[in-house]
Order: sequence, then structure tokens, then C-alpha cells
Amino acid sequence: MKMYKTLKKLTALLLVTQSAWAQEQFEEKFVSLTLCSDRLLMEIARPDQIAAMSPYSKNPLMMPDKTNRDKPTIEPRLTALLPYLDKTVLINEHFYPQLTADLKKLDVKIIPINDSPQTPEQLFELIIRLGKLTQNEEYAERLVTELKTQHFNLNQPLPETLILSETGIVDAFLPQYQTLLQLLGLTPLKTAISTQNFALEKLLLSQPNLLITLTDKQGYNEQAKLLSHPLLEKLFKNRPHFTLPMKYTYCFDHGVWQGAKVIYNQPHNSPL
Repeated sequence: MKMYKTLKKLTALLLVTQSAWAQEQFEEKFVSLTLCSDRLLMEIARPDQIAAMSPYSKNPLMMPDKTNRDKPTIEPRLTALLPYLDKTVLINEHFYPQLTADLKKLDVKIIPINDSPQTPEQLFELIIRLGKLTQNEEYAERLVTELKTQHFNLNQPLPETLILSETGIVDAFLPQYQTLLQLLGLTPLKTAISTQNFALEKLLLSQPNLLITLTDKQGYNEQAKLLSHPLLEKLFKNRPHFTLPMKYTYCFDHGVWQGAKVIYNQPHNSPL
């Protein structure tokens, strides 16, 4: 009788182990094909749920605080995706319309990450949705709560701000820049400056009160020379100016909040 009970326990344990193994084997795995889906997937999913990522995921100049250290990287081509057709693919349908169509024909499960959120609330909804899809809803909800409670107001009496990058003036009304300024208690320039046919004279005439410069210190663009122009240095000699690695604003995601914290912790007159 005692041996029977022991055998029964061992059989039950074996069944539980087999069930757990089967669940692990068939658990949904994810593939990311764009920078912005890389960043979100790496933040929300567990490492064992990630099958492959885009080449951007290994670039520390493009990822906010986590980089891909051990996952395969694949190009957004159907031939490269053939070993992953049983996985769930995160893709920007606008970037890769033909690839998206091909994957749908093959009945591959797709999650569109189309850079569609335009407000923090819409971004939070996307984070929660990805949390549910990856069965990490509790973590996603904690992340959203954390982002909602973070405030980095600089309390500047004159908040009109110019944002420059190594590729020239940026559109401060894009969601990531708009949110960044709101988190810091700042506002974009009232005088609109075109991002096309940009001239330094127009910038100087607009008389911004603060400056945020975005850089990855590669200086690959001719416009990068503007950041060290003597007239610009003179204008902001006694005005608040901040620097921020470009990686925090490449996507409208949790990186924007991390970037706001970086700016908040800077001296208000860090050198250009």
C-alpha cells in the first residue's frame, strides 16, 4: 500500500513536469523587426519569450537602457523569417507593406507596431496590450503606473524651448518631443521654425529661452556643426541648455521618461 502511494505521487509529479515542459515548448514566442518594437518587447516580455530581434537591438546608441546580448538578429526579409513562421511577429506595417502582406498570406501571426500612439494615454494602452499578449500584464501595469507618477518639472519661468539634433531642428510637436517637454514643464517655441530650408538667422530671431540638444556624438551630418556654432554658443551662454543622447527620443515609448530624468538631473547650464 505504501509503495502504491509512493508510485502514485511519482506519477503525478511526472505528469506535472511533462505538462510544464509542454507548456514551455508551446509558449508563444515573439520576433521583433523594428527598432521601436525591439525597445518595447525587451522592456515588457521575458527574455525566454523573445526568439529574435532586429539588428538595431544590439546598438547601444539606439536602445534606451537594455540591449540585445544573446538573441539572434534578423533582417526584415521573408527568407530570413522562414525559421520563425511559427512565432508571433512584431512589425511596422507602414515600413514593410510587402513583407506584411507576404506574412499574412502564410497565416503568420502579426502584431502591428505602427508608431500610432500620439499621446501618453495611447502609449499606455499599447503597453498594457503588449503586456496581455506576452502574459506579462502585471509588469506592464506597474510600468504604466510608474510612468504616470514620474514628474520632472524644471520650474523654468521662461519655458519656450528649442530642440536641436545633429540632423538639424526637430519637430517639437511629434509625440515623443511634445511629451518630453510636458514632463519637464516646458513648451515649444511659439514662433514656428521650418525644419526644411533651416537658417541660423531664423533661430536667433526666434529667441528661445532654453535649448535641448540631441546628439549621439557621431557628427555624421553636416547639420551637426550647428551645435557648436559660435553664435549659438553666445546666445545660450547665460541661458539654460541641456544635452540628451538621441536614443531616448528615437521612439515614443518609456525611453522618453528616461530622457526627461536625464535632463532633470543635469546642471541647468551644461556646456554646448
